[in-house]
Amino acid sequence: MNGLIGQHLGPYRILEQIGVGGMATVYKAYQPAMDRYVAVKIIAAHFAQHETFLRRFRREARAVAQLEHAHILPVHDYGEAEGRPYLVMRYLEAGTLKDRMAQRPLPLTEVNRIIGQVGSALDYAHRIGIIHRDVKPSNVLLDAEGDAFLTDFGLAKMLEASVQLTETGVGIGTPAYMSPEQGRGERVDHQADIYSLGVMLYEMVTGRPPYEAETPLAVVIKHITEPLPLPRSIRP
Repeated sequence: MNGLIGQHLGPYRILEQIGVGGMATVYKAYQPAMDRYVAVKIIAAHFAQHETFLRRFRREARAVAQLEHAHILPVHDYGEAEGRPYLVMRYLEAGTLKDRMAQRPLPLTEVNRIIGQVGSALDYAHRIGIIHRDVKPSNVLLDAEGDAFLTDFGLAKMLEASVQLTETGVGIGTPAYMSPEQGRGERVDHQADIYSLGVMLYEMVTGRPPYEAETPLAVVIKHITEPLPLPRSIRP
């Protein structure tokens, strides 16, 4: 994928890679027509091989592009180039909440502001029937002023259309932040997002998520079966 550096993807000139995950790679790009920098998320090739996934991608991308909230990262555009679907989003330089949490403990005033902003974004989405399904610190971007923007709406739902994932019966989400119903593979609603937001708050206050284990499956089982460890037992 690094061969894309300096190339054009549709109207966007790819400048540098800024993130990579199991589902997609994110690049900083330049859009000459608007004279602005953007973030381009290119979906991994093995997902794009399935027409079911591509149909879900187009439908979800259109829905996500309609979201308008002060703390939801806007999607400017979406498309497909050389068989690779991509999303185009606002570019922010300050990084993710995950990056910020790794640098230093967060003061409670900052915790309160970020949780309030992300919670407001989720409330807006839930009121119009959209569930995030993967709320976690790496999906919260920060701007230079420290304000939070929730991103990757719709991506977890796109993944549900992947033949490889649905055949394995694996729940969609990130184990450390996954609600019990997600872990059991049940149908989820807005309460799953609220649970994940609570896990994120717990980690912001204590410095670690409530459940840790040697394998992702073991973490999921802990979410389902174990009581929540008291925060003061980790950070008095």
